[in-house]
Amino acid sequence: GISFVTKGTGVIKAEDGGGTVAAVKIAGKETIWIPATSMYATTTNGASGPNQVEISANEPEVKSMDFADGADDFAQFSIAMPKSWNEGTVTFQTYWSVTGTNTGTVQFALQGKAASSDDAIGGAFGTAITNTALAASGTANDLMVNVESGAVTIGGSPAAGDLCFFQIYRDISGDTQTAAARLIGLKLFYTTDAANDA
Repeated sequence: GISFVTKGTGVIKAEDGGGTVAAVKIAGKETIWIPATSMYATTTNGASGPNQVEISANEPEVKSMDFADGADDFAQFSIAMPKSWNEGTVTFQTYWSVTGTNTGTVQFALQGKAASSDDAIGGAFGTAITNTALAASGTANDLMVNVESGAVTIGGSPAAGDLCFFQIYRDISGDTQTAAARLIGLKLFYTTDAANDA
């Protein structure tokens, strides 16, 4: 048989008769990494990319969506959300860089729209939520990571198994960076209400 025990910090582990111990997954906060290569520029006011940048030969290269400083530029991506998602709000964290030495801040905003089978893909996104603007380090090509955003409510009455469309943009009214911001990707955080997608 299998016995269940709690170890230290409240992690539940299952132990079989042979002494094998494994952590049991429980519902809670999960993460999806969305690289810039999974994004596409919008037809109207689109960001540039995805682009590939060689910083120095034989060193890591960057794939990015580039957001100019002159106006809000937009990119989108879609995720078939896990069945275990609780259909609630999500949050996000952006990873980016700039090429110059300007220490101005960069701020992004995210909004989403869900669609079930037989639903219209079109329709309004939910309210855009910005993350906290972060000042660039002043060193070109440093990786910058904004703190996690507040809650993003997804439009379209999300349901289990939905395809969710997301739109991200640089909110230039909320930042001071004079260079283009190279968005390398973002972490999307969501909450589950089941241990798996069965």
